[in-house]
Amino acid sequence: MTYPKSLLNLVLVLATLTAVLHLYIGLLVYGIPLGVPLVLIALVYLGGISLIAANKRRDRWLKISIYWVVLVIVLWAISAAANAPNTNITLAYADKAVEFVLLGILLRIRATGGTVKKPS
Repeated sequence: MTYPKSLLNLVLVLATLTAVLHLYIGLLVYGIPLGVPLVLIALVYLGGISLIAANKRRDRWLKISIYWVVLVIVLWAISAAANAPNTNITLAYADKAVEFVLLGILLRIRATGGTVKKPS
């Protein structure tokens, strides 16, 4: 399958942004060892970015990424509902906003049936 190039690039940028936010929150806000799960989430994002950018089974990774983003959002919501520390900071909300936009674009790519089109 191919995808709109602009949407694919936007997915890569948003995924990079959320990976950076997870690294920042994990290392600088929580610190080690509490921030390790956030660092691991960031590493998964970075691995997915690499695979998608390298076009290694891109269609499969784009499908999986939808479920990954939903899982990360749900886990954060559960943590926030349990009053876990630092789940209600501005950076966490900014990260979730980026992830919601990323999810919308991923769903849009899937809805179009995928086809990378060069801009005319």
